[in-house]
Amino acid sequence: MKKRVGIIGGGASGLVAAIGAARNGAEVTVIEHMDRVGKKILSTGNGRCNLTNYKMEEDCYRCGRKDFPMQVIRGFDVKETLDLFMGLGIVPKDRNGYVYPNSDQAASVLDVLRTELERLKVRILLSCQIEKIEKKKNGGFLVHTDQGKVETDALILAAGSKAAPSTGSDGSGYEYARQLGHSVIKPLPALVQLRCQGNLYKQMAGIRTEAEVRLQADGITLASDRGELQITDYGLSGIPIFQVSRYAARALDEGRQVSALLDFFPSKSMEDTRNMLKQRKAALGYRPSGEFLNGVLNKKLAAVLLKQ
Repeated sequence: MKKRVGIIGGGASGLVAAIGAARNGAEVTVIEHMDRVGKKILSTGNGRCNLTNYKMEEDCYRCGRKDFPMQVIRGFDVKETLDLFMGLGIVPKDRNGYVYPNSDQAASVLDVLRTELERLKVRILLSCQIEKIEKKKNGGFLVHTDQGKVETDALILAAGSKAAPSTGSDGSGYEYARQLGHSVIKPLPALVQLRCQGNLYKQMAGIRTEAEVRLQADGITLASDRGELQITDYGLSGIPIFQVSRYAARALDEGRQVSALLDFFPSKSMEDTRNMLKQRKAALGYRPSGEFLNGVLNKKLAAVLLKQ
């Protein structure tokens, strides 16, 4: 008798888990509630699919349990990830430490995964809604779905979080985890933009500039990051904002007052910046105020700062 493995979720992790289980001799069933598997893979890496990164170290990750990310990564490291995809026919391309398929198409990654699932005769149930999950007394699980019952010896929950409902990640996996006796830490947004109060942002929308962001809650600094900041009509975006956003989400959930302090001269101290502006005033004092920061900051940003 082959071991029967059920996998809830047909995203990247579910498909790779299915391949791993089937290669080890299991009879595998993937239960996916969307009309096709791997939808979110197609949008990764701006449609090019960033398969992995060569730099995968502790300081690359932010987590409530600092040791957790590397425990996971060491379990299936960069070399093993590349070996898996190269074995499926993907030729990897290194772009400054970020690894993509040489085709620059996320669809090619999904294609090779699906081809391997077909070769291994993995059963896939699409548009399949789970009604409840039972733990059997003698071990194993009984998954009740609108397409019938699925009986398994082992069950892998790979349902994703709730970050992209349109691709299937709608948070339903948390309820399945609860049904199976797990406790769930309240999921909060991370790697997201910050929506800000005030009416200045529409005047600055579209600006991209180097800056440092320092995130504070009730006046206490929680995190900071530096890089290309994007100002939008609703507030702030860009990689440095994404990096500190999880701290904002948690603080806001706790009812704290959250603010983002922006430094548009991150390579200079406050004193150096002040001296630079004084020297500019001495040299260019004849210019009208609207032109005083021309060449120093984006014109739209300079106009708002001067107005303030």
